[in-house]
Amino acid sequence: MASPSQPALGPRVKYPAFLALALFSLSGQARADDPPPIRSNDFTLDVFQGPLLAPLRVTGLGGAFAGYAEGVDAIASNAAAPAVREPYSVSFIDCDLSFSFYLPSAFKSTDFDNDGQVGFRYDNFTFLTLGASLQIGRFGMGVLADFETYDLSPHAQEKDPHVLASLGKVHAVAGWTLLDGQLSLGGGVRAVILSFDATQPLTGTEENVLAMTGVAPEIGVLIRPNWQPFRIGATYRMAVEGKPAGEPKPDADGVVRAGELVVPDRVRLPWEVQLGFALQVGPRPLNPRWIEPFAHKSRVRAQIQEERALREEGYQAELSLIEDEVARAFRAAELADEEAKLRERENERLTDESLRGERRARYWNWPRERITVLGEILVTGPSENAVSLEAVFSQVNKESGGRTTITPRLGIESEPVPDYLQTRLGTYIEPSRYAGRAARQHFTFGGDLRLGHWGVFGLAPHQIWRVSGVVDLAPRYRNLGLSIGAWH
Repeated sequence: MASPSQPALGPRVKYPAFLALALFSLSGQARADDPPPIRSNDFTLDVFQGPLLAPLRVTGLGGAFAGYAEGVDAIASNAAAPAVREPYSVSFIDCDLSFSFYLPSAFKSTDFDNDGQVGFRYDNFTFLTLGASLQIGRFGMGVLADFETYDLSPHAQEKDPHVLASLGKVHAVAGWTLLDGQLSLGGGVRAVILSFDATQPLTGTEENVLAMTGVAPEIGVLIRPNWQPFRIGATYRMAVEGKPAGEPKPDADGVVRAGELVVPDRVRLPWEVQLGFALQVGPRPLNPRWIEPFAHKSRVRAQIQEERALREEGYQAELSLIEDEVARAFRAAELADEEAKLRERENERLTDESLRGERRARYWNWPRERITVLGEILVTGPSENAVSLEAVFSQVNKESGGRTTITPRLGIESEPVPDYLQTRLGTYIEPSRYAGRAARQHFTFGGDLRLGHWGVFGLAPHQIWRVSGVVDLAPRYRNLGLSIGAWH
C-alpha cells in the first residue's frame, strides 16, 4: 500500500504538522524502507504473469503444457502447437476455438504479483482469452490472445477522471508437420499492447492517454515419435519492446499522466525459453499415427480394386468348370447380381462420411486407461529499470524483473473412471520478480466430467460434452474456474 506521501488512486489526506511528525517518529524505519514514489515517465513496465491464468486444462496441469502441445489452448505454451494433429482429428480441414473468462478481483485478499502486499489497487480486474486455429492437412495456423482490463475508478473527488488500463498479449503462429507427423515446427510473432484511457466524469469526454505496441518473433518445435509414449517440446520467444504510438501529451511538469497515474514510457515482454516433456503409461496410445484423409481413401480404393480383381478371377474359374451353357449363364447372372450388391456396399464405404466414421471409430475404440506425466521449465529474462503493473497502479518505484527467473512446472493427468471422469493434479513454483522476495509454490487441482451427447441442433451430430473445474492455491493466492466444452 502506498504511504500518505505517495501519489495514489485514493484520497489525498493532509495531516497537521505535529501529527505528521508523530507518525514519522513512530514508523520512521518502515518509511525508510518504503520504495520512493514514481515521479517521471523514465521507466519500463515489466510484463510478467506469475500466477496461471490459462485454459482450465493447462491450469489443472500446473501450466506444464509445452511438451504436450495440442490444440489452440497450447499456442501460448508451444509455437508448434497449431500443426500438431490431435488423435481425435478425422478431417483434412479442422478448426478449433477457445474462450476463457476470469474474474480474479473476486478474491480481494490476493497477493496477485507476489510482492508481499495483499489486495488490489483497482476496483475491477477481468482476464479474457480468445483463440482460434485452422488446420489444413499437415499445415496449421492459429491465434491466441489474452486481454487484461483494470478499472481504475477514482476514489477522491468526483471531478477526477475515470481511468481504464488495458494490457493485451497476442500469439500469431503457423506450423508444419514432417516425418509422418513425428516432427512439428512452428513460428510466428508475439505482440504486446498497452493502453491507458481517461474519461472526464463531467463532460464524458474519453481520451487515449497512452498506447503502446510491440512485436517480436517466436519459434517452437515438438518431437512426437509415432506410437511411442513420450513427447519433447521447446519454444523460444524474443523480448518484445513496446513504445508509444504518436506523441503523448505531458502536463505542465513535463510528465505524462493517466488521471493521477504517472505512466511508463515503454513496455517489455521479457525473452522466454520453455522446455517440456510428456510421458504416458497405460494401454492408451499417446502418439498414434494421424491418418491423412486423402491417403486413407486411396488405400481403401486400392484395397477394394484388388479385392474386385480377385473376385473376378474366382468368378471366371468357377464358370469355366460349368460345361452346360444354360447352367453357366444362369450362374453368371447370379454372380453378377452378387457383385453388384458388393460394389454398392464398397462404393458406400468410399464416401467421405463413411471413411470419417472409420477414423472416428478407431479413436473411440482405443482403451481409455492411462496416466500422463508432464513437466517443463520456463526461463524468463530480465527487464532493466522496470516495475510491475501493480507498482504502476500503486505509483511506487519498486524494481521488478531485475534478474532472470525460472518457473518449474509439473502435472499429472489420468482417467480413474474410464469414459466418464478425467482428473488433473499440478504444481508450479512462481518466482518473484521483486528483489528479496521468495518464490511461492502453487498446487492445482482440476477435472472433467462427461455429460453426454448433444448434436447442437444438427451442427455437431457426434459431439459429446463435459463440464470442467479447476482450483489454484498458493500462499496469499487462490483462484477457481468452471467451463463447459467438448469431451475427448
